[in-house]
Amino acid sequence: MKRLLVIFHIYYHDQIDYFIDKLTNINNCDWDLMVTWSQRDEATESKLKEFRKDVRFMEVENVGYDVWPFIKAIRTIDISEYEYILKIHTKNVDTGNIHKLNGLRLQGESWRNTLVDSLLKSRSHFTKCLDAFEDPKTGLVCSYEMYTSLSHKRAEDRHLLDSEEARIGITEPGHHFCAGTMFIVRSRCLEKIRKARLDAGMWGLAKSHSNGSLAHVYERIFGTAVKDSGYIIKRIPTYTISSSRVYTHKHISPLFKFLVNVDYYLINGERRKHLVLLGQKFPL
Repeated sequence: MKRLLVIFHIYYHDQIDYFIDKLTNINNCDWDLMVTWSQRDEATESKLKEFRKDVRFMEVENVGYDVWPFIKAIRTIDISEYEYILKIHTKNVDTGNIHKLNGLRLQGESWRNTLVDSLLKSRSHFTKCLDAFEDPKTGLVCSYEMYTSLSHKRAEDRHLLDSEEARIGITEPGHHFCAGTMFIVRSRCLEKIRKARLDAGMWGLAKSHSNGSLAHVYERIFGTAVKDSGYIIKRIPTYTISSSRVYTHKHISPLFKFLVNVDYYLINGERRKHLVLLGQKFPL
């Protein structure tokens, strides 16, 4: 039977009931649960132990969003005991920020739920995700809706990413990743990340996407490391309507953007607005 490790990072403890309900959809595998958090919560701990008696807890520094806790976890345990690792985490559902991705407008619970449901929407959907690894070329499974390409318009998609990939030894980087960092991955694809010289002091304060941050860089490296390991990313649609919108955005909208469009591009490390007319960029 397949061996799976679930690494679940908790920051928002009021979401624990939602996540426990979703975790009940894991089936058809032998799995363990590891929880990372920056501060112990007795009520959360009690609920998780009632759900799964052998759950393990790890206290981590409150830096690097959900990214550093995941990396610290895979460095602490012997991940070679598992074929696959599922990464999930709580997300802020009260934010007024709208995330625009692949033609979708995601906000609050819709942003979190789309990410979580991409793997744990139902028992049958989880089985479909896990069965994708029957293809020996598959290294990572994520949502079709959340799968995106490096834009080369942001610092974390250009020099910051190139520099960090070179530092940790990624020589065959890919061009796509799973936005939101919820996925199932072959444990062997994480070796260079696991062995990288990283510590809590390197993550610093969170920065905006326009300036980049180490956490955003590793959000991308989780995807690019898959190609470097000789595997591909498998995308599985989560919802019919949203996946249709993404298809339209990726395959039909580019034609109109080529004709006329206003967009931002990274020039000398700064994002600047440009008019795109028949494929030519003109600064505004």
